[in-house]
Amino acid sequence: MKFTTKLTNLGVELSLHEDDIPGPLEPAIDADQVHPRQYYVYAHLDSSGQVFYVGKGMGRRAWSIDRHPLWSRYVDKHLKGEYQVRILHDNLSAADAEEVEAEWIAQCSDTVVNWCNMGRETDFEALDRYNSIRAVNLSLIQQAKAIEKYDLDKAASMYIQAIEAIHAYAFITYEKGLVGQLLEEEAAELGIHGEVDALDRLTICLIKLGRLTEAVQYTNTYFALYRRDMQFGVAIRIAKRVNKSLARMQKSSIAHKPTQQS
Repeated sequence: MKFTTKLTNLGVELSLHEDDIPGPLEPAIDADQVHPRQYYVYAHLDSSGQVFYVGKGMGRRAWSIDRHPLWSRYVDKHLKGEYQVRILHDNLSAADAEEVEAEWIAQCSDTVVNWCNMGRETDFEALDRYNSIRAVNLSLIQQAKAIEKYDLDKAASMYIQAIEAIHAYAFITYEKGLVGQLLEEEAAELGIHGEVDALDRLTICLIKLGRLTEAVQYTNTYFALYRRDMQFGVAIRIAKRVNKSLARMQKSSIAHKPTQQS
């Protein structure tokens, strides 16, 4: 809103009216669609012409497929690899490109898969609940690490408690809209994360305590629930540790098995 004044025969007339509301952003008509100049801002569009990604860069960045996993999922699973590249504005400074990119992301926030999107629909109450419950559990894991040196049995119990507590927050979903949909698809296909560090320390404690059967059981149960953690190097380390202990136990069992008398 703004005030304007006007001098009339009756004196000064004061009026109040709304500012002009800017229209939607439009691509620059002179943007080079083949060899964009300097820094530029670009969009990726689906077959209907809807923008699903906005970015900035130089050179051939707009045509690169080195992207966030959500971009790759949307293009591969939803668009079958088909999309258009449009240069929105070019011949910009780095600072101007960043500003223009932010404006375009804000305008298209409901339809873009950009991870950095201030307009992304998020359930902040669910996010706060996830963070608060997880923070307590991470603190428990740190406490267990601190007492490992002098009380393995107590540390193992705390790690078990922490692993059981993961379920209270690991399945909380707080992203909505298109990003939330893609994350749910990703979780259904690849699984979800837990706290694999807790399992790593637990198996160490249980093996030292001679409770190998429990180490095997907790390992199998954990990765059945949180199979996405299997992609981490620590998962391979856990598997090697448990399998090595099993092999050692089996070898010892065979060595102590009584021989039959002829």
